[in-house]
Amino acid sequence: MSYTSRLTQAIIDLDALVKNYQYIDSLASKSNTIAVIKADAYGHDANKVAHALSAKVNSFAVGFIDEALALRSAGITNTVLILEGPFKESDFDLARKNNFTLMLHSEYQIQWLKSIRPEFSGDIWLKVDTGMNRLGFHLEQVDRIMAQLSINQRKDLVLCSHFSTAEQIDNLKPVEQLAKLTQLVSKYHCKFSMANSAGILNWPASHGDHTRLGLALYGVSPIGETPLSQPLIPVMTLQANIIAIHTVKVGETVGYGDTWQAERETIIATVAIGYADGYPRNAKSGTPVFLKGKVAPLVGRVSMDMITVDITDVENIIIGDSVELWGKNISIDTVAQCSDTINYELLTRVSKRVPKVVAE
Repeated sequence: MSYTSRLTQAIIDLDALVKNYQYIDSLASKSNTIAVIKADAYGHDANKVAHALSAKVNSFAVGFIDEALALRSAGITNTVLILEGPFKESDFDLARKNNFTLMLHSEYQIQWLKSIRPEFSGDIWLKVDTGMNRLGFHLEQVDRIMAQLSINQRKDLVLCSHFSTAEQIDNLKPVEQLAKLTQLVSKYHCKFSMANSAGILNWPASHGDHTRLGLALYGVSPIGETPLSQPLIPVMTLQANIIAIHTVKVGETVGYGDTWQAERETIIATVAIGYADGYPRNAKSGTPVFLKGKVAPLVGRVSMDMITVDITDVENIIIGDSVELWGKNISIDTVAQCSDTINYELLTRVSKRVPKVVAE
């Protein structure tokens, strides 16, 4: 039996998702725009997101093969790129059977590839480390790795790399990274993929054959307040309801640790969301929320299941009123800044006890 009593939920606007995809795809119209839906589509529900986009995209990308198999179980038939490649040799067999593309980044994966009989004939990408220093073959290794691939395996090979500072338009490192990759692409006459969301927006020369659209797909800009020709639309609205209202006197405190003290007689609304739901515990007093058309500040510490908000200056608030924590009225970037974290983390750590509800 599935029963939901609490009204805390993440509303997912699939129309906004599609519009974001179409807009970003238009900026790289000569490239195949891959929709990155790893980490449960950045916390937006990978099944819902994949079904909304499946007729509009050629390929999805996920972190590891478990996520790709879940998409197949949900009826998604598009090609799926496995960004971290095989974790086991048996992943090659799963990739071949399920039309998964494997990104290979380490010597042990190449050895697994060579040991497969008959020869693995699925699509593969090779990841090159051009400066991220996280995954990928060093530039001086690529010749030796390429020599170990068969003609068939090299036929549709994609060389890829990953920007470390693509969001920084005045930084020269993205230009240097792209030059390193394209030099190899010219040498081996193969396809390439370099651009993530920030790369698509800031570095058009990096678009290549495939772009990898992640954060911007969900309506969050990876390049801060830099203006875009078309605004991105936030796909997730995190909201909860007021479950209590009371008044505190001057000098009284609110929440654990007595970190906030009333300087005036203050009306406090208690809202049914907390760090167990993914709302950041380290959100500071003053972090904005949105209710009844106005912004109000969080006060006191975030609890496991509740937050407290100063609603003294907002009229006509009643028990049950909905509060937006982030979405179309409260920027997730603002909440991230108030919490000493990043938008990616906030999106992906919305917990399973928060239902993902498709916007009507």
